[in-house]
Amino acid sequence: ESEKKRRITEVVLLSEEDTERMVWNLYGRTAAVIGRDVGENQVDIDLSGSPYASMVEIEHAVLNFSGGNWYVEDLGSVNGLSVKKAGDGRIYQLSQDVPCRLEQGDCLYVGMNRLLLR
Repeated sequence: ESEKKRRITEVVLLSEEDTERMVWNLYGRTAAVIGRDVGENQVDIDLSGSPYASMVEIEHAVLNFSGGNWYVEDLGSVNGLSVKKAGDGRIYQLSQDVPCRLEQGDCLYVGMNRLLLR
């Protein structure tokens, strides 16, 4: 049972106090773009209302579901993308266009925004 990890179904924007600011549901999706909604572009996870919106690109990163796992990829953002892995608690800076496999409990750093995957 421990081998079969629970599937990530939500992305949660955390506040500085670790409370939920916003929640997005990934259930039934195969992809989700993280960024800022500026009208003509439609992002799935809209951080335009987040405290550090100015550090978020219009299209910052993308989540893709493939082979039973979620992956995240930096779309060439200026401020980059990091992942804090639940397994070892370390923060990894992601290279552009290199997908990183995600697990439940991982935390994405988009600009200075923290997105918890659960």
